[in-house]
Amino acid sequence: MFRIASCIALSLLLAPARGAETADPAQALLEQARQWQFLERPLDGQHALDQLLHIAQPASNLHAEALTLQALGQLQARQTEQARRTLARLRAQHPGYAGIARVERMFRLRGADSAALLRARALFEAGRAQEAYAAFDKLYQGSPPEGPLALEYWQVVARLPGDGWSRAQTELKRLRAAHPTSHRVRSVLASIYLLHPPLPQAVLDELQDLSGFDDSRGEAMALWRRALLQEGGNPPLASYRQYLQRAPDDQTVRSRMAESDARQRRQREQLADPGYRALLAAGRQLDANQLGAAEQSLRLAAARYGRDPQYLRSLGRLREKQGRYADAAEAYSRGQALGGDDWRQRLADARLGEALAGAREAMDRQDWPQARAWIESARQLRADDADVLLAEADWQAAQRNLPAARDYYWLALRRKPDSGRALAGLTALYLEQGKYEDADHLLAAMPMKQRAALGDAYRSAEAQAARARGDALRDKGQTEQAVPYLRQAVSLQPRNPWNRYALAGALLAAGQDAAGKAVLSELADEPSADPDSLYAYALFLSSRGEGPAALAALEKMPAASRTPGMAALQRRAWLKQTLALADAESARGEGWRARRWLEEAEARLAGDGALLADVARAWQRMGDPDRARTLMRDACLAQPTVDNELAYAGLLLDQKRQAEAEPALAVLARNGQRLSAGQRQTLKDLLAGQALIRAEQARAAGQPRQADDILRQAALAAPDNPRLQRALAEGDMASGRWDAARGRLDKILAARPDDDEARLALLDADIGAGRLGVARSGADLLSQPKPGRDADFMLRVLSRIAALGDADRVDSELARLRAAGLSAPGVYLLAGERAQAHGQPQQAQALYREGLEASARQAAAAQPSAETADGPLRQLPPADAREEGLHRAYAELLDKQSWKAWQGIDLLYRGPSDGTPGASQMTLWQTPLLLEKAAPGNGHYFFRGEAASVSAGSLDLGPGNDYTLNRFGSVAACAPSASPQACAAAYGAQRARGVALGGGYESDDWRFDIGVTPLGFPVSNIVGGARRTGDLGPFGYKLALARRPLTSSLLSYAGVRDPYVGQAWGGVVATGVGGGLGYDKGGSFGVWSNFAYQQLSGENVDSNRKLTAMGGVYWRVVDEPDRLITAGVNTVNFWYRKNLGGFTFGQGGYYSPQRYNSLSLPLRYAARNERWSYFIRGAASFSSAREDASPFYPTRPDLQARAGNPFFGAGSGPGRGTALTGAFEYQLSPGVVLGGMLDLQRSQYYQPSRLLFYLRYQPDGAPRTLPFPVEPLQPYSEF
Repeated sequence: MFRIASCIALSLLLAPARGAETADPAQALLEQARQWQFLERPLDGQHALDQLLHIAQPASNLHAEALTLQALGQLQARQTEQARRTLARLRAQHPGYAGIARVERMFRLRGADSAALLRARALFEAGRAQEAYAAFDKLYQGSPPEGPLALEYWQVVARLPGDGWSRAQTELKRLRAAHPTSHRVRSVLASIYLLHPPLPQAVLDELQDLSGFDDSRGEAMALWRRALLQEGGNPPLASYRQYLQRAPDDQTVRSRMAESDARQRRQREQLADPGYRALLAAGRQLDANQLGAAEQSLRLAAARYGRDPQYLRSLGRLREKQGRYADAAEAYSRGQALGGDDWRQRLADARLGEALAGAREAMDRQDWPQARAWIESARQLRADDADVLLAEADWQAAQRNLPAARDYYWLALRRKPDSGRALAGLTALYLEQGKYEDADHLLAAMPMKQRAALGDAYRSAEAQAARARGDALRDKGQTEQAVPYLRQAVSLQPRNPWNRYALAGALLAAGQDAAGKAVLSELADEPSADPDSLYAYALFLSSRGEGPAALAALEKMPAASRTPGMAALQRRAWLKQTLALADAESARGEGWRARRWLEEAEARLAGDGALLADVARAWQRMGDPDRARTLMRDACLAQPTVDNELAYAGLLLDQKRQAEAEPALAVLARNGQRLSAGQRQTLKDLLAGQALIRAEQARAAGQPRQADDILRQAALAAPDNPRLQRALAEGDMASGRWDAARGRLDKILAARPDDDEARLALLDADIGAGRLGVARSGADLLSQPKPGRDADFMLRVLSRIAALGDADRVDSELARLRAAGLSAPGVYLLAGERAQAHGQPQQAQALYREGLEASARQAAAAQPSAETADGPLRQLPPADAREEGLHRAYAELLDKQSWKAWQGIDLLYRGPSDGTPGASQMTLWQTPLLLEKAAPGNGHYFFRGEAASVSAGSLDLGPGNDYTLNRFGSVAACAPSASPQACAAAYGAQRARGVALGGGYESDDWRFDIGVTPLGFPVSNIVGGARRTGDLGPFGYKLALARRPLTSSLLSYAGVRDPYVGQAWGGVVATGVGGGLGYDKGGSFGVWSNFAYQQLSGENVDSNRKLTAMGGVYWRVVDEPDRLITAGVNTVNFWYRKNLGGFTFGQGGYYSPQRYNSLSLPLRYAARNERWSYFIRGAASFSSAREDASPFYPTRPDLQARAGNPFFGAGSGPGRGTALTGAFEYQLSPGVVLGGMLDLQRSQYYQPSRLLFYLRYQPDGAPRTLPFPVEPLQPYSEF
């Protein structure tokens, strides 16, 4: 009857659901076939397969699976030949389908491997589960079987140590859900619970249910009987009675029920006693490791059961778990006095535990003799115990007796094959020595049985070996090779957060920071994440600068779970976030809010010197170095620890207060032996920083050799300090010792492959040495994304790429940075500069504006607040240099695109004491007008108009002035027929007036202009020129082609009309080419040079030629944003072919020696504040010159003959001179600037004075600050 009901139920279950519109008939048929085969009724399943093969598409996976099941069913029905034909059809129609391997495996199990299958089953029946599992695993090639064989397989797995039972339970439950009508699956699942008594009531109920079916009654009754008779099972009496209803003649079960009933009556009586209940509870609590609760329970039981063996056993167990082994031994001794067989062993275990615990504690505090004594005591108790051998191995390893340690670990592992501690110790010993192959061989050689016994400990050792290999490769800088090993460590121990932390760090170093973050967040994001997972995640986030996220991760863990290290990280993360908020408030001008943040940090971190040092540095960034210094000084006085003293000394060095830092550093250096290794390294770094400051001061004082000596001496004490070595390399590069610099930098990189600063300096060395191919390779490497390479660093790399002349590469890399979402001010700054270089000023303006808006958003997002502060608004300079540069570039671009109007009045004066009246004396008034308008691209158009009035006075017609009069015009040729005074009188007062006009275009790279010298002068010339400027590697260059007037005198500039000759002469212009080359990287010095070749010509003036070569070097003695002091050495050299410095007809009236050499020593001071910008420049010069004799009338031989062939005399000699120049600009209003300049020159050959005042007007206001240094208005005549 039961069988008929079962079949009906099964038919109903397997029948496809009718009326279910979403049911798939083909899948339903496939599932029916599987169910019938699992019930070992393949012929019933064949009906479903026949229908399925009829409707399935021949090329579909459904068709392939149907053939697979048909072949398996035929084998199950022992239709071997039909199965072979079906397999052949499957291979032909679906080559490569996975089902082919399943059928082939079943053929093997019923053929070639049938004997091996029987042997595996025999091992299982003999109770040798691990050997049976290895045999089954070999047969199934690591993949569990399907169908009825799966039940056999999971029964074997359930008997394996470790997690075998839980794996089997999971899989059998899955099979039960897939085959709910299979009584066999239900019976097998129930059977494995017998391996871990007592059985749950649900399993007993399941066995009772299964005993009601014909096909499962026998097996279910046998299992039920075993459960009832099993020791420790304690099934309820109801289960006995239900069993006896089905097997009333089973006297053994009936007797056991009577015993259980009597025992339960006694227990009920005892359970009425609170003391006994407490005694039982203590046992359960000890099993659950609830030591506090067990202590309380035993106290309650002590009064009545203090001499009970069960009480003494529980008390001894408790004391052992508490590590109080002497007390445990005392409890066991009392139990031994009561009699029994197990007390001796318990007492021996307690005394052994006491000895081993003593050895561990002594080794922890590095008391090696005491540890040795405890180990000897343990050896006397049980010399061959695995834990004793482990203690011996640990002691030998700590003494660096590595061969002995290895032997003891091996002995412990042989004594106790499942000892995870022994395996871990032996593996660590190999790994510590770098013997990775030995560690791998150790693990690979372990038999499967031992691996299974070790369980998690074996996987932990595998992970330990993989982690060690990965860490070693990372230490060598081979990050990509390390990642696979670290991934293996994570896969072997997926719940180990520190293996994940190592992998995340490697991925971060490889530029895969998102992947690294995901590795750790997988555990940290779990609702029940453990403290270690959260701590590892927070450490990683903190290393990436994600302070708020790190703080959030730490705050997820309960305060009681935080270790001191976790609490310290939380404080660091909170401080980092607080300082970021303060910096943001300061950057957007809310200094009072920033101060509140820092004051709160001071209060919360009082007593924590290390973190207060960061607060002090924040005060310094805010421009309050005194507050920073006071904070650290007070911290040192309150807690005069070495760490606080080091932090205070570091702050003083940061503030360049070397003299105050030196005493503290000297004391720390004298007590160096008392410092920890970390403190000694910090001290070395500070001493290196001190040396760098002293070297910088020596270099600024013009003593580069002393600076190098300081650095070399410091490098002897700290040869591995990268900052010192980089500074020495920079000194080598400054002196052109490129190979020496490269050698130093190569050594740094050999020790620190990830030192990007050294690699960047190496790139500079290669560029300087002309190794451009190597430099490009270095630039390629540095331009790759990598953790730690922030936007500022990438921009510095791009500046080197630009120096290599690869503008396209700069554009592409910049585009990549922007595409990656980098919004640092420097990115927008460079993008804007590149847009200007491409002639796209509007795009550049948009980029600058976007960058400023992004910076403002970032600062505002740090701490939104609706509060406002009383008092005037003030503009604070951006803290970041790149952001300041962005402001400056935007202002300069707006300035270029705005209208400007300049109007000035300029006086050039050479008085009677410095020149000859009527000839070299000169008063030149000019009123320069300059209009500028933005042009398409990066430049602007300009128009110039200058009214000029020049006067030389009148010749002195006194009777004693014949010598001077004969040296002007044609007086000497006129004199034979008249006196010089009579001839000279006709010239009258020498003056001229006119208006000069000019216009052109100017950009950063080009300037073009064309104009005319003042119209109205006796001689007027067309003038103009073209100029090109740019960069050539690290140098700047200038090329020019020009025609310019000479304003040395009225004669050279305006020309003079000669009344006797009837012609004008003068109006000299210099036409030629020139160029310059300079070097200035914004460092402590710069170099400049100019070269020119010019042809000089004028109306009725003899032609001339001039060669010029000049150059100099200058040093920035003080280089601050608003203050600059420079000193230098300049040399000026020029050579004229002819001496045409006279004022007779045909001479040019300009100083033209055949050789002129001078050396000058200039000194300039420049400063700027909110409204003023000014400079003062002084110079002393020493010169030497030579002039050849020159005829009075080089262009008129007739006049020369008539005058008696006179010559200007030759001469040579030394000279000296001084110069003083001052200039200023003052912001009268946002759109109006007043400027001026005074220039005084005193030398033997050139003594003019110049005075200039001008106004500059911009209708929309001046976007940029006043120029620094001042750039006075230049008249067109001085171009």
